[in-house]
Amino acid sequence: MDATQVTSQMAPCSGPLPDLEIPMINTIVTCLASEHRKLNDHILQLALAATRLASVPGELIAKQRAAEVWDDIRRELWSHLQIEDELVFSWGEAHHAMSDTLFETLKLEREAMRKLLATLPVSASPAAAANEDRVPETPADRAAFAHTLLALAQNLDSHIQRYDAEVLPSILRELFHR
Repeated sequence: MDATQVTSQMAPCSGPLPDLEIPMINTIVTCLASEHRKLNDHILQLALAATRLASVPGELIAKQRAAEVWDDIRRELWSHLQIEDELVFSWGEAHHAMSDTLFETLKLEREAMRKLLATLPVSASPAAAANEDRVPETPADRAAFAHTLLALAQNLDSHIQRYDAEVLPSILRELFHR
């Protein structure tokens, strides 16, 4: 009978989970900052490849390089943004870790990113570019692609700067202020 009583009193969420919250959030912040450093390198490569493509839109090798760099970023970006969303928009908002102005800025930034991503053609990935059945793109299409990638590189660079300078320090301040 004692075993039943002990088991029913030890619900999983009634234990010391708040003590685990601090190292967990701290680890997430550290990982995001590390990913930002790696992403910075990819963003620089994207900006360079997109600039080259914008200057010579008729060069297919420039289009291929820009598409490859974008594909590298895209593979890592979705899960990274999802983790940031959970940390910032869920945990950060619930704990009032940032000002309303900063939250609004982040939401607008994310919306601008979504709009840019929506304008990228499906054939932007190297796998799609290898498809023999697709209609060849014109130099004007490649120039538009380059300008979208440049705008996206700027948006991502701004995103990383804001997170590293304002968002992640705010999360840590709130985490250790408790």
